[in-house]
Amino acid sequence: MTLRPLALLTAVLALSGCATKPGECDATNRDSSMLTKMNCDYSGGYSDQVKQKEQALSASRQENAMFRQVYENIQAQQLSTKTDLASQQKSQAALNQSLSQLLSSLKARHANESQVQKQIAGLEQQLKASQAAPATKASPATLAAKQEQLKVLQKKVNQLQFSLGYEE
Repeated sequence: MTLRPLALLTAVLALSGCATKPGECDATNRDSSMLTKMNCDYSGGYSDQVKQKEQALSASRQENAMFRQVYENIQAQQLSTKTDLASQQKSQAALNQSLSQLLSSLKARHANESQVQKQIAGLEQQLKASQAAPATKASPATLAAKQEQLKVLQKKVNQLQFSLGYEE
């Protein structure tokens, strides 16, 4: 008779460990039972979390690299405002391409964050306005205006990067 309650208790404990789904595993939960932790380890719940965090880190690194590319292209555009028209158009095209790639990536990754979407929409408007502006000869007034536009663009990109938690 004493073996029967022990067998029942063992069966209940074993089944309680099986009730944990991999999506419910949280390595930071210190209150979970030893059986739950073992089940999460055995079922791959912990390794799934690690893989998800590695993917998020990889995506963040790619976006950070895209931010750096945008900054480099802004600097190139700033420098090219002092050079000829063909060089300006080339650096403007590179800036437009890198900024478009960054905004597309951020749009997809942060689709449910309205504040980020507003910032992205503002940058897209500025990008479209710069693409629609005709290329003119470099006069001191147009160069100054272009430099000011680039400073505003750089400030907006900085704000977006900061609001997403990326470092420069």
